[in-house]
Amino acid sequence: MRVGFDARWYNDSGVGAYVAGLLRRLAAVPRDFDLVVYTEPGNPVPDLDALAVTMIPVRAPKYSLAEQVELSQRAREDRLDIFHAPFFVVPLRLTCPLVVTVHDLIPFFFRIYPWPKQALIKIGYRVASRRARHIIADSANTARDLHTILGIAKDRITPVHLAPAECFTAGRRKDDLDCLEHHYSVRPPYVIAASARNWRTKNLETALGAISQAKRESGGAFQTVVYGPPDGIRDLSAEDRWPGLSLRKTGYVPAMDLARLFRHARAFVMPSLYEGFGLPIVEAMACGCPVITSNAGSLPEVAGDGAQVFTPSDVLGMAGAIAALLTDQENFDRWRDAALRRAADFSWERTAEQTISVYHRIHDQRLRARQLAFAGTGSR
Repeated sequence: MRVGFDARWYNDSGVGAYVAGLLRRLAAVPRDFDLVVYTEPGNPVPDLDALAVTMIPVRAPKYSLAEQVELSQRAREDRLDIFHAPFFVVPLRLTCPLVVTVHDLIPFFFRIYPWPKQALIKIGYRVASRRARHIIADSANTARDLHTILGIAKDRITPVHLAPAECFTAGRRKDDLDCLEHHYSVRPPYVIAASARNWRTKNLETALGAISQAKRESGGAFQTVVYGPPDGIRDLSAEDRWPGLSLRKTGYVPAMDLARLFRHARAFVMPSLYEGFGLPIVEAMACGCPVITSNAGSLPEVAGDGAQVFTPSDVLGMAGAIAALLTDQENFDRWRDAALRRAADFSWERTAEQTISVYHRIHDQRLRARQLAFAGTGSR
């Protein structure tokens, strides 16, 4: 079996983290198939050079007609049995089965782009889902969304959870606090919230409101660290609206530094309105950071017993949980231990094994179909 993987989507996004985490394990685990990795020139996935994979650059730009032609030609020339696309942009004229990973269906729930772009993206999801022989979903919740919203048969969808990168561990490093203070002016105690360009779906306003209320309840001084794009902080006029938050806006944070932030935080607050998986809460739990999240989308599925879960609008409930984590060490230790136990359920090795199982299932179905077709021809 020869599997082609479209790694051109490697970057600092959630899709990029998926590409890097999954490919490294696919390349490293014992396997009985050849792995062909299609890369974007100048943007290689790190740590693959020494592993047993074939890497082929794709010259055509993403989202172009030229990429459709080039990828289809490559699939034929490289004698692929399966092509795995980790994003909804897929080659449409393949001669082999297509496996697509769908991370979420946010565009079907929220307006996050100008309407022409949003309409095109929704078409892209529909086309990719119907073209795919099989779909890997980040969660059981996303699998249900695919069935309910796009009408995809349940037997064509397999939920496979993601995992945190290796740097997200609870082991504290000597330079953690010096790095945080030097680069971000952050020092304990502090609470973390996540922003994004789609900060409204991240429910940043509620997170900051809950942290502000927790400050009043706890009566103590602490910083509020918001990582990610500054759009939400700016649009909410957060510093004027919540002057007592002692805001630290870090902007984009490399994974190593985000792990440092999680390791020393009193809480991570992420009450999103929807998530296809919610990788940041797993990253935080893996670092021993108590998590406060919502019961929307896949978040309760991923949080399990490792985090405190509230309705997305429950400001007072979240505030009480934050205040307890700030003031009650026994409460903090209990939720830290719960986070670590839950985080142990996620690993890229497990993700790779379940993904390989999908490859084999699709390949076996194809071989059986060929055998039946051959037998039918021979009987005539």
